[in-house]
Amino acid sequence: MSRGTRSRPRADRDRALDPGSSKAGEVAQRARALITSRTFIYAILCFGIILRLAQYAFNRSLWFDESLLALNIVNRSAADLLKPLDYNQGAPVGFLLIEKLSVGIFGVSDYSLRLFPLVCGVISLFLFYRVATHFIDPRAVPLALGLFAISDKLIYYSSEVKQYSSDVCVALLLYAAAIHCVQSERLTAPRIALFGAIGGLAIWLSHPAVFILAGVGVSVTWFCLARKDWLRLGRISIACAVWILSFVACYFVSFRTLIQNQALKAYWSGSFIRLPSLTFSYAEWALTTFLGLFLDPAGLFLRGVPAFAFLVGCAAMFYQKREQFFLLILPLPFVLLASGLGLYPFGGRLLLFGVPFLLLFIAEGAAQVMITSSGRANIVGAPLLALLVFPPLMYSSYHLVVPRTFEEIKPVLSYLRQHRQDGDRLYLYYSSWAAFSFYREQYGLENRDMMLGIASRENWNRYREDLDRLRGHSRVWVLFSHVVRDEDRFLLGYLDTIGKRLRSHSDTGAAVYLYDLSTS
Repeated sequence: MSRGTRSRPRADRDRALDPGSSKAGEVAQRARALITSRTFIYAILCFGIILRLAQYAFNRSLWFDESLLALNIVNRSAADLLKPLDYNQGAPVGFLLIEKLSVGIFGVSDYSLRLFPLVCGVISLFLFYRVATHFIDPRAVPLALGLFAISDKLIYYSSEVKQYSSDVCVALLLYAAAIHCVQSERLTAPRIALFGAIGGLAIWLSHPAVFILAGVGVSVTWFCLARKDWLRLGRISIACAVWILSFVACYFVSFRTLIQNQALKAYWSGSFIRLPSLTFSYAEWALTTFLGLFLDPAGLFLRGVPAFAFLVGCAAMFYQKREQFFLLILPLPFVLLASGLGLYPFGGRLLLFGVPFLLLFIAEGAAQVMITSSGRANIVGAPLLALLVFPPLMYSSYHLVVPRTFEEIKPVLSYLRQHRQDGDRLYLYYSSWAAFSFYREQYGLENRDMMLGIASRENWNRYREDLDRLRGHSRVWVLFSHVVRDEDRFLLGYLDTIGKRLRSHSDTGAAVYLYDLSTS
C-alpha cells in the first residue's frame, strides 16, 4: 500500500470504500444546508403569509360570536367600548379601540373588522421566527416555523373578528422584548423603560398577556437572584412595577366586570381545570385534556405524535437550556391557577396564545430525535417528521383552494333579497338574529314583517306553538343560521305538515326556506 493511501484520514477511507454512503451523506448535507438556509426560511414565511391572505380575501360571513362582538364595535362609541359589552361579550379594551379605529377609517365591512387580526397574524410569523432562533436548536427552527405557518387555527383566527390572533402576536412580542432584556449586557434606563411600557400596554391589548408577564417576570427575577445581579434585578423590578400598576388599572376598567359575568362563567364551565385527585376518572380527564391541546388549539393531527415530541423537547430543553425552558414554561402555572379559580378557561381558542410555545417544544423534541437517530437507519426521526408536517400541510394547502367556511349567511341573505316580495313575512330562527342584524342594512332587509323565533331548547313543543302564529300567510320565509342540536329539522318537519315548501337555498351553516301557510 502506498504511503499516500496509509495517510488518508479514516473518514475519507470510509467514503472511498463505500461510495454509496458518501453520496448519501453529501445529499443529506446539502438537504440540511437548504432547510436551514435563509431562502428556505423566507419561503416558509411567504407561504404562511399567502395562507393567511387567502383566507382573509375569501371574506367568509361573520358567524354568531363574531356578529355579537361586531355589533358592539359598530354600534357603540369609542368611550362606550370601555363599558361592559352587550350580549355577554368580552374583549380587551385595546383590541376594541383598534377595531373601532379600523371601522372609522375603512368603513363598516368584514374586511375592516378583520384587518387587525390579519395584521397580527402576519406579524406573528416574523416574531415567532425571532423567538425561535433564541430558544431552540437552529436545526429545529425551520420545523417550528413551518408548523407555525401551516397551523390551521392560527390561519383561521387571523381572519376572525376576535382577539385571539392579537393574543398570539402580543405573547410573541413580550417574549421578543424579554429576550432583548435578558441578552443585553447593559440594561440601560431606556431599555427597561421600553420593556415596562410594552408590558404595560400589552395588558390592555390581550387578556393572557397577564400570564406571560407573570411567567417572564418570575423567570427573569429568578435568574438575577441566582447570579446575584442586584443592579439588573432592581431595574427589572421597575418594569414589573409598571406592569402591576397597568394591571390594577385594567382590572377596574375591564377585568372586574368580566370576572363577575356569570353567563360567561356558565358558558365556559366545562373548560376550567379540575382539582387533582387520585382517581382513574381524573387521570383520564387529565390525559384527554393534555392530548387535546395538540389538536385544538395547536391544529396538529395524530395527537400522540406531537405529544411525544413535546415531552422530548421539554426534557431536552430542561437539561440543555434551562433558562429558556423556564422562560417558556412558567406562564403555564399561572394559567392553571387562574383556571382552577374559575377565572380563565383552559382550552380551545382561549389558549391560542400558547400555541407558539407548544410548537417550540415540539420542534426541539423532533430535532433531538432526528439527531439521536441520524444515520442510514433513521427509522424514527424521518417518520416522526413526516407525521408532524404532512397532515397539517395537506390540510392548509387544501384550504388554500377551498377556504374555510363556518356559517355562510351572506349568500343566503343575497338569495332572500333577490326573491323576497312585498308583503312577505320573515321568521328568524333565534340564533340567526345576530348575523342578520349585522348584515340587514347591507342587504336592504328591513325589520318590517319580521318575527324573531323563541329559544326553547328544553321544550321543543313550544316551537310548534311559535310557528302556529304564522298560519294563514301565503309567503313566509324561515331563516336559519347557528343551529343548535338539529332544531332546524324539527321546525322544518312541522312546517312541512302545516304548509307547502315553495323555495329553499342553503349554504354552509345557513339556509332560508319559503313556505305557503295560507291553507293551514
